Amino acid sequence: MNRTKVHLGVIQETLLIPLWARACELQAADPIIVDPKSSEIIAAIDYEFDKFTTAKSSQIGCC
Repeated sequence: MNRTKVHLGVIQETLLIPLWARACELQAADPIIVDPKSSEIIAAIDYEFDKFTTAKSSQIGCC
């Protein structure tokens, strides 16, 4: 799959956090929310999502 490179400002980057949170939740044993499309979108974007991994409470809060 070709990944799309994105160039985002601070506000646009912040809007990726809920999308990332929903995609991460799919990997949980008992997910709060199930949104397979979020995982598809995350996989299609060439972006460094690893920087969000330290925000576990934000991830749960978004869901």
